[in-house]
Amino acid sequence: MGTHPRGASVIAKTNTSLEQWISQNPECLGSKVMERFSGKLPFLFKVLSVNISLSIQAHPNKALAEELHRRDAAHYADSNHKPEMAIALSAFEGLCGFRPAAEIAEHLQSE
Repeated sequence: MGTHPRGASVIAKTNTSLEQWISQNPECLGSKVMERFSGKLPFLFKVLSVNISLSIQAHPNKALAEELHRRDAAHYADSNHKPEMAIALSAFEGLCGFRPAAEIAEHLQSE
């Protein structure tokens, strides 16, 4: 579903990478996407099960991601930020949020 180096899509019928296909058919992205992503579609598509708790992830914004990648590419291999979206394929209950700051501080001090 994208051209991200860690999960690039391949077109099954031709075994062509999506990145190669887009480079041969740049109009498919439309002018706004083409301009914003420099002719790439840098998405990493994941399907996750919510039958078990999912880990909390914190990602830097685009500017910080670029800076971290520039300074230490071995640990920050991607210069992109990682906005995320969840789409439910079936009914489920989700819990979002954090404990009150005072309670978090209390737990950190007691450990």
